[in-house]
Amino acid sequence: MENRMNDLVILLTGTITPNSLSNLTIKDPAIRRQQYYDALKFYIENTKFRIVFAENSNDALENFPLFPDRIEYLTFNSIPIQPDRGIGYKELEIIDFAFQNSRFIIEAKSIVKITGRLKVLNFNKLSGKFLKLVGNKSNLIYAHSFGIKNMDARCFFFTIDFWPYLKKVGRDINLRYNFELSLWDAISQYQSIKEKKYIQLNIPLRIDGISGSFGNKYKHNLLLHYARLIRNHSSSIFGNKLMKE
Repeated sequence: MENRMNDLVILLTGTITPNSLSNLTIKDPAIRRQQYYDALKFYIENTKFRIVFAENSNDALENFPLFPDRIEYLTFNSIPIQPDRGIGYKELEIIDFAFQNSRFIIEAKSIVKITGRLKVLNFNKLSGKFLKLVGNKSNLIYAHSFGIKNMDARCFFFTIDFWPYLKKVGRDINLRYNFELSLWDAISQYQSIKEKKYIQLNIPLRIDGISGSFGNKYKHNLLLHYARLIRNHSSSIFGNKLMKE
């Protein structure tokens, strides 16, 4: 494996048997397992990067593809929390577990976190853009904002130095303070440091999959994406330090 494989690691987060039912429509473990399997197969066949699949219901992952040089599986048992703090808190817990236990991540320069049931169809275009940007800005998060205080948490790229910011802010996630809002706040804190930059995705995410919260199939609305992009640039989200590509 070339050293450039460490430039970016794909982190797929998963929960096969749900341990938080808040805002969750797809609850059947068999359906969820198949969705994770299909997505993982997509990234194996269509990308060149190392993949970490981290799952928090201690599933045995029978028949999942074994490519030790490309794929690392991490699974643990996350017990339900009372009162329930929501699926966003559970996802942050998965990311934290991966950072503490992954042999791929410990060698990585950058991570792309992707909700594990989803296929990002234009991943190679997005990752190529991110790696080009990192060549000029070594401390960077590359993500999409729907609007003020509303980040898209399905897929975002970041250099390793961003994780402590998200981990700290994410400790407060609950049913009212979700992952998307905590991601916004973490980015706001991160880019307030002079050498650390946030850049808004100007390439629309092309997602193939079903929303776990609403049960709807994702659609690609280019007009809506570019309208949001123009609005966000004109309103200078995150203050005056919004970076343009």
